[in-house]
Amino acid sequence: MASQAVRIPSAGGFAIGAQFQLPRRPGGVVVMADGGGSVADALAELEFATLALDVVVDEEDSHDIGLLARRVLDAIDWARRQASLEQIPAALIGRGISAAAALVAASERLEVVHAVISHDGRPDLAGESLERVEAATLLIVGDEAGKPLLEMNRHAMHRMRAHVELETASAAQVAELAAEWCQRYLWSMA
Repeated sequence: MASQAVRIPSAGGFAIGAQFQLPRRPGGVVVMADGGGSVADALAELEFATLALDVVVDEEDSHDIGLLARRVLDAIDWARRQASLEQIPAALIGRGISAAAALVAASERLEVVHAVISHDGRPDLAGESLERVEAATLLIVGDEAGKPLLEMNRHAMHRMRAHVELETASAAQVAELAAEWCQRYLWSMA
């Protein structure tokens, strides 16, 4: 699998650094808005193209969900311009505040994004975009995260119209859950 560092042009002339992994026959492309790590590795083993970036560049960014969502959208669009990924379905993964950005982006790329995974995310910060998301969404809350975060995710889940599941999991289970979700919702579309 080819892996390379790339720069993705974004709003205001800003370029986002990302790590791009492209298998020979990708079953989908997964844009990871919070870096990647072990989840990217698990997805790569299953022949998914991955684009791992960190949409939060500095602390000020974390207060602007619209800006973060724009960066996720720019990453989706960049990936779709790659010859081998033009017609491939996409999934979005975000953690913390980047999960809200991923959900907003999913609500704006309905025809492309078929799965969203939020890990210890704040889906509530996606606002009215939650109701517009059509992609199957997995909300993962770490078993160490605490009740307030779990309740925020439950509340967001009830606001969504898309198929949504909520899982509590250990840190070690997150990569496996994400990979299974992508297999279920991307492979069937590829």
